This record gives sequence, C-alpha cells and structure tokens, in this order.
Amino acid sequence: MAHIRGFTTMSYIISRIKLALTLSPVQNYLFGTKHLTDFFYPHQLGVGIPGGCGAAIHSARRYLEALPPDHIVVKLDFSNAFNSLRRFDMLSTVHSRIPDLYSYCCSAYSPPSVLFYGSHTVLSQEGPQQGDPLGPLLFCNTIRPLLSSLKSDLKLGYLDDISLGGPVDRVVSDIIQISKVGCSMGLTLNP
Repeated sequence: MAHIRGFTTMSYIISRIKLALTLSPVQNYLFGTKHLTDFFYPHQLGVGIPGGCGAAIHSARRYLEALPPDHIVVKLDFSNAFNSLRRFDMLSTVHSRIPDLYSYCCSAYSPPSVLFYGSHTVLSQEGPQQGDPLGPLLFCNTIRPLLSSLKSDLKLGYLDDISLGGPVDRVVSDIIQISKVGCSMGLTLNP
C-alpha cells in the first residue's frame, strides 16, 4: 500500500499502473510535439510551457514597468484548488479537448477513490489525485476556457495562480467572472 500524507490507498497504486500502461503512446502525442505549448500559451504557463514560471514573472514585470496610472495588477489564488476542482468538469474538458486521455482519466476519476487512515476511510471525490503526474494538466485544461474568456490586458495563469492587469473596471469584471465561473467548478478565490 502507498502512503500519502498519512493516507493509505490501493487506488493510488492501481492508478499508477494504469498510468504507466496508458501513457506510453499518449505521452508521445502530448509531450513529443508542440501540442501543449500551442494549446496553453500564452495564458496558462504552468503546464506544457518550458520555463513557464520564468516567462510569467518576466511578462508581469514588463507589464508593471509600463503600468499606466489608471491600471492595476492583481494576483489571485484559488483556495485548495487541486482538491476542490469538480471531477465532472475535469472529465468533461478532458473528453472534449484531450480525448486520447479520456479512458485513463475516466477509469481513474469516475469512481471516488477510497483513502484509508488507520481505521477510518475517506472518499476522495474531487480534483486530481495527489501525486498524479497528470494532475497539473488536468487542472489547467479545466480552467483554460475561463482564462481565455477574460478581458484584462494581462492575464497569466500558473497552475491555480492567476495574475490580471489592466484598467480597474476590466480587472474587477474579470475577478467577478473568475469568482462566478470558478465557483461553478468548485473553486473559491482566497480572500
């Protein structure tokens, strides 16, 4: 049995075996081409973008250096994002955008994972499982439409962190949209 922060889970072991068997051909498709870069760039830099963190920092810094007086920059973070993301939304976006991974994701995430902690059991029913190498991809794929819909001049995502910049009214409108759409996916912004 594998131990994850005090939890023992057989589904963790089974999902790792499934992952190894499923990903070999899919990995070449996803990671052997510019597929992910073309899909996520320029708004989501947390997955599929080599040097994505540095690119996000430099883009934000350049924007801040030329910030007009009537513009603002905000950094937003979702509370416990990976554990809160609704699996239905996650699986729906995988089905529509990365169909090659859907069978694996459906078998790993459709039924709740049973976690054991001593004599207690906990059903894990939301978000990608901790330690799943596809977790960042699954999360970023799910919030990509939200990021793409924002109207701010600067809109950068690094996994669950989002930076926005632009005129105050536009940034405020985007924060309201992130809060509303995020809530429908199980995500809540930190205060």
